[in-house]
Amino acid sequence: MFRSVALAGVIALALGPTSRPADQSRRVDLESGDCSSVNVQFGDYETARATQRGSAPVGGSPLEIRPDTNGGVRVERGAGRNYDITACIAAGARSLADAQAAADSVRLVVEGNRVRVTGVDGGRARNWSVQLIVLAPDGASIDAETSNGPIGVHGVSGTFVLRASNGPIGLEDVGGKVQARASNGPISVDGGSGQFDIETANGPIQVRLPGQRWDGHLEAHAANGPLTVSVPTGYQSGVEVSSSYNAPWSCRAQACRDGNRDWDERTRSIKIGVDPVVVKLSTVNGPVTITER
Repeated sequence: MFRSVALAGVIALALGPTSRPADQSRRVDLESGDCSSVNVQFGDYETARATQRGSAPVGGSPLEIRPDTNGGVRVERGAGRNYDITACIAAGARSLADAQAAADSVRLVVEGNRVRVTGVDGGRARNWSVQLIVLAPDGASIDAETSNGPIGVHGVSGTFVLRASNGPIGLEDVGGKVQARASNGPISVDGGSGQFDIETANGPIQVRLPGQRWDGHLEAHAANGPLTVSVPTGYQSGVEVSSSYNAPWSCRAQACRDGNRDWDERTRSIKIGVDPVVVKLSTVNGPVTITER
């Protein structure tokens, strides 16, 4: 379905203030959730766009987000008390009329705590994509899963369960409790607090540690993928980085020279900072790179 497609900038979706819910029966032009930064191209096909919007109350159950195949999710901190959801829709076809008809056929469906995308006209569209922008208040609880699409969470605190297949997961300035799993895709973490449980299968992990400490606990494991860690000089929280024995290492930070190394017949590891260890990072069958931030 998704041939000759380049998805550029979908992780860096731009957001704006919230406004009223969408009329699901027609295309809705948004002034709040800005879809202009969602740069989707479909090779030589004509590309058309449409926008839908909905909202959901913050309740006891997590907001369950399931964009269709090739869809992505971006979560940002919102000013309201509800979840405000914008669907940035793109479709490609041989004629602009067919592309627009396909884009206009898409519906953002919000039922209780469930967010879905339906109604794509596969007969007209050669390719299509829906990127969901979610404005969430602090204390949000979100369960998001994508296939062939990215997940990005930025500047919000809450509880997040995230799964991506053949797509990246990006976490920047996120607090709270996070469980993230990526298959055949990378995970990046940039922040300094939270209870994080991170795993990739056949994908890299990149961790950037700003400031001087991690408030909480971060554990990340890559299977068959590289591990890259950026640690500031004088980082005070305990950090342990380990790998299988045959993994190549590149360690250019002062922390590597000051840290405690433990090399044996099965594993390689280094401890940086002071006990207790609150950041624990590992890889099996992947190289390790440690740099200064």
